[in-house]
Amino acid sequence: MTDKSSAGLVTIDVQEILHFFDEKPDWSISHATGKSLSSGIVGVFGEDLSAACFRRYIESQGACATVRTEPVTTGRRKGRRLDRWIVVDWPDGSKTAFQTEIKNWSSHGYGGKTLPLTATPDEAAEYKQRRWELRWDSQRHTLADEKIAKVLVPMKPPSDLEVQSIDIRPLLIFWEPTGPRDKADEPLFRMDTPYDEFRSLWVFSVSSYLRSIPDASIELEMPDAYSRLRILGRLLPEFRSLR
Repeated sequence: MTDKSSAGLVTIDVQEILHFFDEKPDWSISHATGKSLSSGIVGVFGEDLSAACFRRYIESQGACATVRTEPVTTGRRKGRRLDRWIVVDWPDGSKTAFQTEIKNWSSHGYGGKTLPLTATPDEAAEYKQRRWELRWDSQRHTLADEKIAKVLVPMKPPSDLEVQSIDIRPLLIFWEPTGPRDKADEPLFRMDTPYDEFRSLWVFSVSSYLRSIPDASIELEMPDAYSRLRILGRLLPEFRSLR
């Protein structure tokens, strides 16, 4: 039996998570992000949730994924920083290290729009395309916003990885349902770029993935979120069962 505490396993209600982030119910307003994007509920588990969903999707495709804890930097004291290294061992024996930027942009964020869970496939595809047009510069074939374009800056991989035999790729994880219309049904897709360092960008939508699975609840490895919930159990009597 898996030790939930050592693995940091957390069970999420898929429909409630989607309802909270995509439909913005009245009771959720001001509690999603607090006064800044680094506070509130998103700050407790947003990045962990996104990374864990990507890992679960990759493993559903027959690969093995490891979410690393090292800082993702250029190797310099100053400069761009990303959120995670995610290393994937593919079924054919090859390995990819994704330098990953996570954006928990949802209906709660500035300029966010709701997408009902009852949306038709055509409505969802149109929504995803509109959101993608805000993210992608179709003329230059690159990301339009510096907040996310930094994922295309090469990062220094963890020292234990054999750089000669591993493929480094940029990965952008969004919460929001997003993507060009011809890829609207794909939670994970690739876009060609003009850069010598990276000829393609991988993009994963957490919402699109969760909307595609039939499970009512799923168990995810979310170590940071688990630790934070345990701390709440120490501070608030009602949460002490989490300790």
